[in-house]
Amino acid sequence: MRTLGINRREFFKQAAGTIGAAQLALSIPAAARPEGESLKQTQGSIPKSIEYPRQFRGSQLKMISFPLGGVAAGSIGLGGRGQLRDWEIFNRPNQGFRPKYAFPSIWVKAAGAQPVARVLEARLLPPFAGQFGLGSDNVPGLSRLEGAVFTGSYPLAHIDFEDSMLPAKVELDAFSPFIPHEPDDSGLPVAILRYRVTNPGVLPVHVSIAFSIENPVMSQYPAAGEPDPKAGQRANAFVDGDGIAGLLMSNPGLATADPMKGSFTLACLTGATGKVSRWGGWPQGRWWNSPLLFWDRFSKAGDLGDPP
Repeated sequence: MRTLGINRREFFKQAAGTIGAAQLALSIPAAARPEGESLKQTQGSIPKSIEYPRQFRGSQLKMISFPLGGVAAGSIGLGGRGQLRDWEIFNRPNQGFRPKYAFPSIWVKAAGAQPVARVLEARLLPPFAGQFGLGSDNVPGLSRLEGAVFTGSYPLAHIDFEDSMLPAKVELDAFSPFIPHEPDDSGLPVAILRYRVTNPGVLPVHVSIAFSIENPVMSQYPAAGEPDPKAGQRANAFVDGDGIAGLLMSNPGLATADPMKGSFTLACLTGATGKVSRWGGWPQGRWWNSPLLFWDRFSKAGDLGDPP
């Protein structure tokens, strides 16, 4: 027997690369398969009741959590409604956790019409269980899109959002670098969300997309209702260069040896058109009204203006 010198992370990365190659083979169209090779030979027999690609809508969106993140680098789940859920990037299982106020928003203004603003997710789905019901940190009172159609074919996820009041069509492609036989590139701890907005009408429209998220770099994630003693030492620095702009989030209060020591970046690509505005934190408010101060600004102007 030959003993291989490979650590746990390398093992998972290489194993996932092999699985990825197999998954890609399943999706090869007939025209690209070798002559004489049938679909049945490639991916086995498929029950007639299941059709590919798999699509989900309505109540089927409840339990979807599509993993985003590098191989062996933890993952963040993309929910069927377009929300981010199940943040498991903190060196332990953490199903059901997400940072407070983590949600995208969209603002669309057609020429000569009032702007329309929505949380860029489909509407919340019942049952609304838990001791706090809908809670306050997922902004349940803000308007969301009417619905969504989720198409999942790992490592790619696609969502078509639906809303009769929004004067634009919105789609989302979500993925992480996943390249068979390239474990280093496939192990990058990155989640990519690519929103595509198209104008189906004849009048021009202006569009803005904003993303809110709490700095997740804490000393630990305590039980519900218990404050984190080091949460207040977190820092959010704005970085702009090389075609990317965003917030670099860290926690200078953590010791170098702390297992939670690290950083998190929320960034977007910058181009020749458009502009980027940002806040380093919520405006100060009372009775959990800080999200409403954000919404008042974004829903009217489509940008964030000067930092509070």
